[in-house]
Amino acid sequence: MKKQIKNFALAIAAVVFTFSAALASNNAPAEKESFKVGLVTLKKGAKVNLLISKPSDGWVSIYLKNEKNEVLYSGVVPRKDKQFAKVFNLEAVEDGQYSFVITDGKNTIEKEVNLRTSEPEKSVTRIASSN
Repeated sequence: MKKQIKNFALAIAAVVFTFSAALASNNAPAEKESFKVGLVTLKKGAKVNLLISKPSDGWVSIYLKNEKNEVLYSGVVPRKDKQFAKVFNLEAVEDGQYSFVITDGKNTIEKEVNLRTSEPEKSVTRIASSN
């Protein structure tokens, strides 16, 4: 049952991610993207699904930071992997503002999560690129 719920949540995340990417591509100027990021919060508990899709063969670094900009998690998506998915269980951390920072060295995407005792809430996405 837990595996079915997890698969269902990942399927919903993939649909939301694809739909938002399609909307963004219609409204944004044509730029070469190095990766895309999706973040889905689950209503029960403090679990967050992070999804990354990258068309290129580059490394992508992942950081989870708290309000004080302290790194709580760091990881790397290997060069050969085109997709990455990980469930983060935030039940052990205090309520507050957390951010996932995903970067390939040139482009950086930041996804913020506001963690409350009742449930986490997705809030703001910022995209920065340097050439």
